[in-house]
This record gives sequence, structure tokens and C-alpha cells, in this order.
Amino acid sequence: MKFFHRANAKDADAILRSGFRDGAGYYMTPHRYSGVWLSDVPLDANEGAFGDTLLAVELKLTEDQLRKFEWFEEGKGYREWLIPAALINANATIRIIEDDWPD
Repeated sequence: MKFFHRANAKDADAILRSGFRDGAGYYMTPHRYSGVWLSDVPLDANEGAFGDTLLAVELKLTEDQLRKFEWFEEGKGYREWLIPAALINANATIRIIEDDWPD
């Protein structure tokens, strides 16, 4: 499955060198969650994704394997997942792409 993640250039370089690291937050809930946010389309600051570098993340996992990490919110025109960094790092190919991604 193909996903996208936005980061600043320095963090994107670190991700390419060493892999993702979990972030943590409450994300407008009473519970603390951790992982890496991925989406099915490139997001930008309008959706809370900040940074000047867009990463394509190809995961060698099925939709069924990732279902428990998906976050659902009514009215969104995209899908989002909060996936543990270790799971992504063990199963992903990551590359920097341009925002006008044709593939």
C-alpha cells in the first residue's frame, strides 16, 4: 500500500537514514496515542501536516493488517493511519517525492 508523510527537510533526511520514530499526543481525545501519521493522499498545513518535504511510503502490508491503525473522521476527503514506527520501518520503502506526484 502507498502512503504519504510530510516533514521538514532535516527530519525527512533523518527518516531516510534511520527510519521513522514514534510521535505521541492526545489528538483531540482523552487518551495518549503514539505512532507515525500516514495518509492515502499528500496532505499539507490545511490538514495539519507541516513541512516542505513529501515522503512516499510503500508498505508491504495489507489493508487488513493496517485496519486497526486507521483513524476515521466524518467529512474528511482522505484516509489517515497512526502506525507504530517499528512496523513501518520493518516493512517500508521510503523515498522523497515532489508534491505533483503522478505515480
